[in-house]
Amino acid sequence: MKKLFKISSVALFAIVFVVAGCNKVSDFGDTNVNPGGTATPVTAALLTNVLSGIGGYAVSVTGGNYAQYFSETQYPGTSLYTAPINAFSGTYAAELYDLQNIINQNTDPATKGAAFASGTNANQIAVARILKAYIYWTLTDRWGDIPYSEALKGAAVKLPKYDKQADIYVDLIKELKEASAQFDNGGIVAKGDILMNYAGSGTATVVNTKWRKFANSLRMLIALRASKVFPNAGQWSATEFASALNDANGYIAANTDNVAQTYPNATFPNPWYSNYVASSRIDNAVTTFMMNTLTSNNDPRANTYGTNTVGFPYGLDRPHAILFSPGCFILKGTSSLATDPVNILTAATVTLARAEAAERGWTSESAATLYAAAVTLSFTQFGYTAAQATTYLAQPAIAYGTSNIQKIATQRWLALFPDGLQAWAEWRRTGFPVLTPAAYAVNSSKQIPRRYMYGTDEYSLNASNVAAAAALMTGGDGQDSKMWWDK
Repeated sequence: MKKLFKISSVALFAIVFVVAGCNKVSDFGDTNVNPGGTATPVTAALLTNVLSGIGGYAVSVTGGNYAQYFSETQYPGTSLYTAPINAFSGTYAAELYDLQNIINQNTDPATKGAAFASGTNANQIAVARILKAYIYWTLTDRWGDIPYSEALKGAAVKLPKYDKQADIYVDLIKELKEASAQFDNGGIVAKGDILMNYAGSGTATVVNTKWRKFANSLRMLIALRASKVFPNAGQWSATEFASALNDANGYIAANTDNVAQTYPNATFPNPWYSNYVASSRIDNAVTTFMMNTLTSNNDPRANTYGTNTVGFPYGLDRPHAILFSPGCFILKGTSSLATDPVNILTAATVTLARAEAAERGWTSESAATLYAAAVTLSFTQFGYTAAQATTYLAQPAIAYGTSNIQKIATQRWLALFPDGLQAWAEWRRTGFPVLTPAAYAVNSSKQIPRRYMYGTDEYSLNASNVAAAAALMTGGDGQDSKMWWDK
């Protein structure tokens, strides 16, 4: 008891001292101020931080499993369709917040002067808007309705509403148009740009042209993603696609224009390399379905996509999976080196989008010519020759002329490899290639999931808004519920 009394006395003395001698927090001076910190962020550093991880949006084993690029070899769960309950809050708190901060710093009269040290205000804002549109596109295509118009407002809006995906799509197109027009080609390009401005070697005009091509290409792909909602010429998708196609600033049409994240060394490596090659992980493999699709058509890309052409059967449960000798581990040609790039948007996929738009009658371009050009672009992207592409295209099963939408979609699936998120989205949109669900699926429908489910943190922290979003979906917040464009 004495000991307790002594402690209590000390505590009482401390309280009396504080009350008597300290009337305000400022009496402590700068005790809690970090001398190495800054109240004003360096926007170039924010941009570099975002771009250093942008390749991660094209590195999705979950999407790759759903698109049947990959199958789990030892611990199946994703490829058997366990509930994909995933949180998106981390993306809002990190990349999206950083991009919004770049916009805010370059917009606020009190900070835009200091921010100018990282590039012209207009250029920085334009780059941030394009990247925000790209990231939001990947988010809404995984979950459907998400926080958008009220997001990233800080303390002003702590519980943002969920916007309908249809409205988000319209606004993404608007953002990309306005961002492209915003570049000023002024004296300073956006510093911290490690994506388009390789080591700062490009002039403002060259670098900004790359960003404009990226924006216009995204506009085409976003418009095409809504083709089930607006299938006909003259409707929203066709009109917006043609608008981007005819923009004077151009689009990605050559492999030299490909948007790809590069990696400097083994300290900052390609994420595929880091996750699978460097760590010797073998828990995912390229599927037999992918390999059979390639080898049955004498496609040389089979020698690049995996370590051999056997593949691994898709969707085995653990007892069957461990009996199968893993054959074709991901990824040979795209992660064998730490410095291999991750492709985010390529000329092959953009050209295939143009071929589909032409086939649908949205444009006056030649669908057959674009189809051949796209396949050739994919071959040369992976190190094969135009002559090899010509031989491949001459096969009746590949040649343009019949079942053209299916052929375009299948070639897109092949060309997107290993970008699982985009492949999964395109499969949901087109239904091609025809995928057979896992034989040992554990979900009630036994079907390939159509969306991610909202994370538990949303139900804890933003309950009323996530509940309202779930109520609008046929089937509720489930993995089989189809989003707006997935008819």
